[in-house]
Amino acid sequence: MKKALAGVLMLAGASGAGAAGLDLALSNETANLAVLFNPYQFHAGGGSELVLGGFVNERGDNLLHATLMARGKRQTGNSVYSLGAGFRAIYGELDIDDEIVIEGADTETVGALGIGMQAGVLLASSRYTPVELIGEAFLAPSITSFTDADRYMEFGARLQVEVIPQARAYLGYRRMSFDTNDYDGLRIDSGFHFGLNVSF
Repeated sequence: MKKALAGVLMLAGASGAGAAGLDLALSNETANLAVLFNPYQFHAGGGSELVLGGFVNERGDNLLHATLMARGKRQTGNSVYSLGAGFRAIYGELDIDDEIVIEGADTETVGALGIGMQAGVLLASSRYTPVELIGEAFLAPSITSFTDADRYMEFGARLQVEVIPQARAYLGYRRMSFDTNDYDGLRIDSGFHFGLNVSF
């Protein structure tokens, strides 16, 4: 699975003309690397963004994900905010803790197609270092979950500052879990991370 993860990311990055950014988020126990196609810029007004990436953690969970998100900017009085809606496909293998293993099955293969929403608000509209708060949520019920998965949920938020026009640093929180045919509430991530988003 790790070889497949590396291969997909290398293939996406090698597509040259369409690749326009990279996003890397790290914590002590997790890593998420993504290639961005047509990355969304808050001040650009709107557009659609395609993200291909992979997630790993120290427990041995490995996931590939693809997200298509359409976003638009709105302004109400002095407030500037963004709204988005889209889809996320996710697939991979989960390593089951020895303490809860049922009948020797120590891994679960999971896949899901979920719908998601995203919202952001500009907290500080500085010309040089604007600050934005962004929240998002994705959900795949049983009908769009496959292999061993029965449900997929992910919630996240990040406080993001634009260091330069091509780079944004952020502090984020992510909570991701799967229900499977054999296990409920398999938590893949639940914690804070630091990230850097670079466009080129």
